[in-house]
Amino acid sequence: MNYGKLIQIAALGAVVGTTNYAWAQRANDNALASAQDAFGTTVGNESIGLYTSREVRGFDPVQAGNIRLEGLYFDRQSPNPNEILVSSLVSGSSVRVGLSAQSYLFPAPTGIAEVRLRIPEEDLVYSVVAGYGAYSKLSLEANAQIPIITDQLSVNVAGSYTREDNTDASRPNLYTGAFIARWTPTDNIEVIPFWSYKYTDGQAPRGNIYTSGAFLPPKIKRHVSFTQPWARNYGYDENFGTIVNTSLSDSWRLRAGLFRSLVVREEWYNNLFQNTQPNGLSDSTVVAYPYNQFGSYSGEVRLSKVFTTGSFRHTVTGAVRGRVVKRIFGGTDSKLLGPITIGVLTEYAKPAFVFRPTNLDKVHQGTGGLAYEALWAGVGEFSVGLQKTSYHRSLTVPVVGETITRDSPYLPNATLALHATKALTVFGSFTRGLEESGEATNNAVNRGEALPAIRTSQIDAGLRYTLMPGVQAVASVFELKKPYLGLNPSNSVFTNVGNVKHQGVEVSVAGKVADGLTVVAGSVFLKARVSGTLVDAGIIGAVPLGRVPRSSHFDVEYGPSSWKGLSLDLQVDNRSSRVATADNLARIEGRTMVNVGSRYRFTIMDAKTTLRFQVKNVGNTFRWDINGNQLSLVAEEKRRYSISLAADF
Repeated sequence: MNYGKLIQIAALGAVVGTTNYAWAQRANDNALASAQDAFGTTVGNESIGLYTSREVRGFDPVQAGNIRLEGLYFDRQSPNPNEILVSSLVSGSSVRVGLSAQSYLFPAPTGIAEVRLRIPEEDLVYSVVAGYGAYSKLSLEANAQIPIITDQLSVNVAGSYTREDNTDASRPNLYTGAFIARWTPTDNIEVIPFWSYKYTDGQAPRGNIYTSGAFLPPKIKRHVSFTQPWARNYGYDENFGTIVNTSLSDSWRLRAGLFRSLVVREEWYNNLFQNTQPNGLSDSTVVAYPYNQFGSYSGEVRLSKVFTTGSFRHTVTGAVRGRVVKRIFGGTDSKLLGPITIGVLTEYAKPAFVFRPTNLDKVHQGTGGLAYEALWAGVGEFSVGLQKTSYHRSLTVPVVGETITRDSPYLPNATLALHATKALTVFGSFTRGLEESGEATNNAVNRGEALPAIRTSQIDAGLRYTLMPGVQAVASVFELKKPYLGLNPSNSVFTNVGNVKHQGVEVSVAGKVADGLTVVAGSVFLKARVSGTLVDAGIIGAVPLGRVPRSSHFDVEYGPSSWKGLSLDLQVDNRSSRVATADNLARIEGRTMVNVGSRYRFTIMDAKTTLRFQVKNVGNTFRWDINGNQLSLVAEEKRRYSISLAADF
């Protein structure tokens, strides 16, 4: 690949620019510069921090119902563990925990995954982003921000093409499109409709490795495909909706959002490598899926009244939110192909799969809530809220029949933050939630049965301290409790068999510490424990799979003004060892991953341009990791390089 030619094409493809910070200005994307803490920030194609939108404090915010789109409730049906919406539609996302989560009404246990849309401004802007790598990945994205009616209507349109080159050497094609508008018919009304679409063409399944005992597989060569070449995944996901913001008067505000989320798997496979031996010999099984569809409508209406008495600012909010979910899934057929050595491709002819009837899953959930917030200027903040939710789920499984689960608990929450000094804030919170728990697994006698929703709780407390202007430190402790599901001691019924508790400490330091020097650093220390009949019977260990006892993340970027647009950055991610099998007898060793990169900001034909270069996993570290969804083993990616250019003319 001729890098110079690629840069010229990208730069010449962008036309018409502006110096304002508008949606289409992708040259300004920088997750490190945007981060307020070390708990997780995504901007464009870059992510940093201790947590992701699918893993916070050891649990999943999506499952907890904690996605907030421009502050409003959004039930996202997502096949991608880290992507909530396509990047061209989103200006950024952040994980909010502790004090930063207290501004969100009616949270549930786990953190808030906050998503911010690229809301269009009034300037005409076109932008192109082009990239090459890692491996031989190629991507091209075009954006346009267009004012239609001055001071009233602006739109953004975007499209992208990516030829992936994954760690398994598969090369799927990804196509995305996005549209968002901002319409302000009056000074008091804002309407924001949006739409996004992503099509996946030929994605290889990530092979899931299961060992036959308490040991890890042997080290394998990476960037080698050893899943079956005919097992390729095709499908799309689509999201659209509308947000309305209205000021009814000086003290009344109405916000509303209605959203649609749809995931379609047209053809889908999963390659399992079971009974893997210490020498890498394994049994290759392919699971094939017929047409599956996961869709939901969700939304929220929120009315707030603000009034002031002396130094107190009071806000009373009433909210109604809900979701209607319909999932068509299952119907799989699996075929044992034969022996294979992991890391080495052994091809088998595609068998004739015979699909079964699919399952039908319907969920209706409505929630009403009332919250009160008080802000005492210079002293602190206090909030209390109460939700009443009604949950109804109907799961129809062929042969098994229909099972129905219901629940309607009250869910309280409360927060407190006190400004002990100008630099120090002390905070604490308590909340309860209700989460879906899925269905019984195929190896249970009650397979396919809809399991009751689980009730969850969380408490946390901590402090935030301003070390210097623009630099803040945060430290907090937390405890989350949830029921634990699994096969009972007789190994027959999949049900609630105990409880899981996560206790931990998380710390963060973030900010601009000197001219051109920005640092984001943090650690989380997690003690995760399971209790109940499975542990008592010795069937599983007391430590649940997929939890890391200690994670540390360090990001730094240095580019003083004297460097005239050049900056260097370093990212260090360190994780302690953790259990690798349910019986806790095997462990994955700890590892340190180092990434380095640089940015060069310059102008081409009066346009702001950023050239980005990165090397990930500089030391080519090899380590097995847990695939959280499958509780299986996957190899982390090897050293890889990437270069990209974003130009805003």
